Amino acid sequence: MPDSRRFNNETARLSALLIGLFAASALALGATVYWIADRAMRAELRDFISADAGAVASGYRSEGLSESIEVVHQLTAVPGLAGRILLQSRDGAKLAGNLDAMPPRSGLFEVVAREGRAGGRRQPVLGQGGFLPDGSYLFVGENMELLARTRTRILGSLAWIIGVTVALAVAGGALLSASFLRRIDAITRTCRAIVSGRFGERVPVRHSQAQLDRLSATINDMLDRIEALLESLRQVSTDIAHDLRTPLTRLRQRLESARAKSASVAEYELVVGRALEDCDAILAIFAALLGISQIESGMRLASFAQVDLAEVLRQVVEMLAPVAADGQQTLSSDLSGAIRVRADRTLLTQMFSNLVENAIRHAGRGARIAVECRAGGGSGLVRIVDSGPGIPASERDKVFGRLYRLERSRNTPGSGLGLALVAAIAKLHQYTITLSDAAPGLCVDVRIPLHSGPAGAP
Repeated sequence: MPDSRRFNNETARLSALLIGLFAASALALGATVYWIADRAMRAELRDFISADAGAVASGYRSEGLSESIEVVHQLTAVPGLAGRILLQSRDGAKLAGNLDAMPPRSGLFEVVAREGRAGGRRQPVLGQGGFLPDGSYLFVGENMELLARTRTRILGSLAWIIGVTVALAVAGGALLSASFLRRIDAITRTCRAIVSGRFGERVPVRHSQAQLDRLSATINDMLDRIEALLESLRQVSTDIAHDLRTPLTRLRQRLESARAKSASVAEYELVVGRALEDCDAILAIFAALLGISQIESGMRLASFAQVDLAEVLRQVVEMLAPVAADGQQTLSSDLSGAIRVRADRTLLTQMFSNLVENAIRHAGRGARIAVECRAGGGSGLVRIVDSGPGIPASERDKVFGRLYRLERSRNTPGSGLGLALVAAIAKLHQYTITLSDAAPGLCVDVRIPLHSGPAGAP
């Protein structure tokens, strides 16, 4: 059973339009050829007519009517090659020629005349009629059968051209429509597979520059992003369940212990205080997760404005310098590079605060921490270097995940969301963060493109 969609899609409609255009073009071309050929052949016939008429008139002028009759006999002597000529007297009697007598008529006109012999057939003739000085009528014409045959051949050729053009266009349109439908069916099957839960399916791509290939590649990129988000959601759900189990269990145990024992008011107050601390820690985790989700949604793009990056870093260093001093650490900065970027100032402050605070927290007592800012090569660079234990190379890509914590940091305060928030802010601003070994310690490079701002920023 034929697929009715083959004739009911954009490609089929475009093919029908092209067929109409091709047919109209062929018709216009054929009409032009027909008109040019008709005019050329008519002009040629008129030249022959004028030459024969001129010869008869010249004979009359030189020796009178008898010479004109002789000239007519000479012009009609060769059957098949002669023109169509009639010379008749004033009273309508035929004097010479190869046409029957006819009513006199002046000028150039077409007539269906019979050749002046027994059984002569009637034929279309283009001729010119006129009178000699003695009143005799002269008609000189040319057979139009060749012109008629030429017209017929042109029209026949035009019909063939239009027919072949339409047939080829229909065949090509059918092939294009079938190819189009195959591609659409592949996209539809992939989308249905995704809906049914097979998130690994992808649309086949031919790696060409065709529109459907670009669409397929874009859909695949979207599916990759969706799969990554779903995987991230599953991981976050697992991490939330894992990381919140301990404080929730501890909170429940404390409350059960307080209920089971006959405790004093002071003991109740101590249990409630610790329970509130656990609740605050849980709420902080949820607040951080909500903040990350808000940043990833792009809602903060509306607050982008011109920001002095060096000034932001200067404020971060001044704010965290006392914290570093409490840990007997040295926090220094080199902010000589003036960089202006289009960004959310609050988010930038939070991102660099988290990075510096992370260095202070994990570098250890007596560590050195340096913050640098410079521009060059069409981009800015913010570098934060510490002399602490660093991060193993195998875990550098993992630390930006939500709720991920190094094994040695499990017993230190924190939710494992600080660097995840940093990654979300950097992605919103189209910044690139790279972790490397500072030998000893960790080097954090934030590469900042110096342009007007990320896509979608006002």
